[in-house]
Amino acid sequence: MLLCVSIMFIFLITSLVVYYTYTKRKRLSPMVAMIISMTNSMMTSVALGTFLGIFILEKDLTLPSIIAVSMGMFVGYITGRPVSLIASLEGMTAGVMGGMMGAMLGVMVPPDHIEIMICFIDVVYLLVNMVLFRVIGEETNSSRFISMFLHVFFVLVLIGFLVWLNFLYFFN
Repeated sequence: MLLCVSIMFIFLITSLVVYYTYTKRKRLSPMVAMIISMTNSMMTSVALGTFLGIFILEKDLTLPSIIAVSMGMFVGYITGRPVSLIASLEGMTAGVMGGMMGAMLGVMVPPDHIEIMICFIDVVYLLVNMVLFRVIGEETNSSRFISMFLHVFFVLVLIGFLVWLNFLYFFN
């Protein structure tokens, strides 16, 4: 259950970053677009690789690595391409690295620490994306309402995950 919710959460936030980057593409510099593409693809592929490494019971790196690297490359390309081809290339290479690292981490997690690792990856993903949305907002001089809304949303989700993590840690 937690794994499915986490994957849907990753998909939702990744899609939001891609959409937000696409709508603000004319006001993004190529360097900032490279950072956005790299960050989005790296965090997505690390999280997905970790979750797939945990989910695949054979503890084989092949399938989690292939899926996470492919998804990371795809996310990097679609995030960076509206701004420049160099930004998409940076995102694709970060997706390759993140997918392999995430799959290795997921395979090595002991069975009794799976829930804690999933929550930790979600919290790290959330924190990095909070900063990423702030970078996009500052670079494009976006309205404060959208920035404030996203910030409050992320803080509420972070508090929810921390409460869930405490529940798992202390009551199991």
